[in-house]
Amino acid sequence: MEDKLIAAGVKNLREYGYPECDKANILTDQIYRAFFASMLKDNKGKAGAAADKAIDALLAKCEDA
Repeated sequence: MEDKLIAAGVKNLREYGYPECDKANILTDQIYRAFFASMLKDNKGKAGAAADKAIDALLAKCEDA
């Protein structure tokens, strides 16, 4: 589930004008990470418990980075 969320985040960031965003840097680059965390927060509670658990895990990774 985390991989799917990361892939969706990368896709969205590329569409928003960040063509260099990829799975390797979405959680390490400060700008990408901030946008991704915002996307995750916006989607929490919309896709079920499993997705929320993955979102929480990814948000924790965003905060730890």
